[in-house]
Amino acid sequence: MSAEHRVQRLRLPPSLEGPEAAEFMEFSQLADAVQRQIWGHEDRCSPPEYRLRVWRDSAYDSSALFFVCEGGRMVGRAICRTPLKEDLNRATVHVEVLDKASGRGIGRLLAATVAEEAARRGRTLLDTFTEHPVGSVHAEGPSDAVVPSTGTGTLPARDRSVRFARAAGFSLSQVTRFSEVVLPEEGSEHDAVWAALEAAATARAAADYDLLLWQGVPPEHRGGMAELFARMSVDAPQGEDVYEPAVWDAARVAALDGLLAEGGTTPLYAVARHRASGQLAAYTVLWIRRGKEEVGDQDDTLVRIGHRGHSLGMWIKLANLAQYRARFPSARKVVTSNAEENVHMLAINEALGFRPAGYDGEWYRRLA
Repeated sequence: MSAEHRVQRLRLPPSLEGPEAAEFMEFSQLADAVQRQIWGHEDRCSPPEYRLRVWRDSAYDSSALFFVCEGGRMVGRAICRTPLKEDLNRATVHVEVLDKASGRGIGRLLAATVAEEAARRGRTLLDTFTEHPVGSVHAEGPSDAVVPSTGTGTLPARDRSVRFARAAGFSLSQVTRFSEVVLPEEGSEHDAVWAALEAAATARAAADYDLLLWQGVPPEHRGGMAELFARMSVDAPQGEDVYEPAVWDAARVAALDGLLAEGGTTPLYAVARHRASGQLAAYTVLWIRRGKEEVGDQDDTLVRIGHRGHSLGMWIKLANLAQYRARFPSARKVVTSNAEENVHMLAINEALGFRPAGYDGEWYRRLA
């Protein structure tokens, strides 16, 4: 590492317009460049307006952003994100360096910086993630595999990001599968499979449940959705690194919708409501980002305990996929992530035609 390698803190501009935004735009473009070098495409990228809004501090979390330049251009970036309502001992950190600048200590410098930032904020537990296209994960034999605390899934030990995480003191908690599905053309064999799945799910679910489709959460349902969001934080599979239950209320649901709107992102919900009790029993949500409408990001899907076994997961997922295609004519693909041990949700996705595109490693490190 030469003397020119110095960590700088990114200051977020008030908007994407004007000279004040130049540094932020370069930082965002660096994030895109790293995604292209890992995946060969930008399916996992986010538009700058989304990043600018999400990285701003709020009542619920706070972020610190750092970068390193080489030859006058950014070649490495890092983030330290701290929740403010739960997991007050935790920080999420992430470090990325362009391949052309690797091996010069930039990653280690950034990793030390975000660890120091987390400690300064009183955090004693760090989590991070690594990304692995499907071909790289299965290129090595079992003896070269790193197994998470869940015992399900593996990552290649010789992968650069795996070696970096382990050298930085992180342990592998969980492996998640990153999957994608190309939306079927009307009249195709794939389309016929979806129609049959929809008919079967409707036959089981529609007698006792109503299907609700939303673009954002209506005010009268924010309290009910807060309950489901809170359940999602504890019902989703976790590895050895266990998160605290999230604190959700109607105000936080409204704040999320506001954040997404300001970030140019449309959340599409499909919700199952139990007719007899009026309880919201299940939900799924797709995030559609302005300027990237052709790729939908499948976020949470949850079926509340006590309402499982009625094909609600399949029912609401198909309904939301139909809503996506109807609202966005350019819709082409949906991407999603699921824990490797979440066999039920993976089975639903596989029936819909989702196929593995890669895997993420979820890592943790204790500072104290």
